[in-house]
Amino acid sequence: MHSGMGRMESSARRYFWWPSLDKDIEDLARKCCICTENTKQPAKAPLQQWNVPDQPWKRIHVDFMGKFLGNYFLVVVDAHSKWLEVIMMNNISSMETIKTLTTLFARYGLCEEIVSDNGTQFTSEEFAEFCARHGIRHIRTTPGHPQSNGQAERYVDTIKSALKKSIHNGGKVSENLQKFLFHYRSTPHSTTNVTPAELFLKRQLRTVLDLIRPNASEAYEKNRRRYQINFDRKTKKRFFKQGENVLVRDFRGSQNGTKWTSGTLIYQSGSRIWNVKVGTQIWRRHENQILNRHWSSDEDVIATSPVESQPSQEIKLSNSQNQKCDQQMPMLRRSMRKRQPVRRLIEET
Repeated sequence: MHSGMGRMESSARRYFWWPSLDKDIEDLARKCCICTENTKQPAKAPLQQWNVPDQPWKRIHVDFMGKFLGNYFLVVVDAHSKWLEVIMMNNISSMETIKTLTTLFARYGLCEEIVSDNGTQFTSEEFAEFCARHGIRHIRTTPGHPQSNGQAERYVDTIKSALKKSIHNGGKVSENLQKFLFHYRSTPHSTTNVTPAELFLKRQLRTVLDLIRPNASEAYEKNRRRYQINFDRKTKKRFFKQGENVLVRDFRGSQNGTKWTSGTLIYQSGSRIWNVKVGTQIWRRHENQILNRHWSSDEDVIATSPVESQPSQEIKLSNSQNQKCDQQMPMLRRSMRKRQPVRRLIEET
C-alpha cells in the first residue's frame, strides 16, 4: 500500500535519485488497481449545451418531481421558449404518463423530440411504442448524470421552493401551483430576456399590472378626437341638397383654362361624395371639389380650387336617366331685354 503519487515522489527524492524517478513513480501509481478503484471523480468535461430549437414545442424536456406535499408532479419544459407545464399526478406509471402527454399534445401539437432520464416510465415498451407511433424521437440521458437533462432538473428545485413558500399563505396545492405558473409565464426569463408567453403564444399575458397602463383603444380614440379638432379648425362645413346647381371641378384640361364647370347635384353616394350631372355625363366629386353657385347660368366659370384631387371616372347617362335628370333641373330665368346692335365709330364715318 502506498500513499499516492505526490507523496511517493516527495519521499523518494529524500533517499534516491535517477533520471526517470518521477516518471517511474507516476507509472507505478497509475498501474495500481486499488488506487484507481478508490480515486476521486475526474475533472469535469467542458460544458456542452443543448442547441436552441428555432420554433416552440419542437423539443421538450420532461422529469418527475416528488413525492412532494402528497403529490407527484410531471414537469415539462419547452426548450425554445422556456414555457413550463406542471401536472399533478397520483399515479406515475407509464400509461398515466402517456395519457398526460397526450393531453398536452392535443393542446399544443406533437413535438419532435422528448428528452428524459432513465426512469421506468420512460424506458418501458409502451412509452417507446407511443413515441414511435407519433414520430417522436426519444432521447435519454446518461444514467446517474441528471445534469444532462438540466432543462427540467433545475425547475424541480424552483417549483419546490415556490410551493413551500405558498404554504404560509394557505390555499390548496393545485391553486398555488397555478398562481406560480401564471407569474412564471408572464415574467421575462433570464436566458431569453422575454416572457415565455411571448415566445410560446406570440403575445403577452394580461396581468393586474396592465391596469395601471392606459388602454390602447382609449388612447387611440383620444388621438382621433384631438386630430379631428385640429383639422376642423381650418375647415368650413357646407351644405348641399339634391337638385342644386353648383360648380364642379373640371379635370378635362380645356384649352381656355377653365377649372370649373356648371352641373346639377343628382344624389349623394357617400358622406362627402356627390354624383353631379354635367351635360349628358355623371361626374363623381368630393365636397372639396364642389362650389356653391349663386346665379343662374349655364356657362362655365373660372374660379380658384380649394383642394386639388384626382379626376374620377366619368359615367355616361342612358336616355331614361337623362330625361329624369332634366325633369329635376329647375327652369332657368333669362333676361327678356332686347339687345341693340353695337354702334361702332368706324362704321359711322
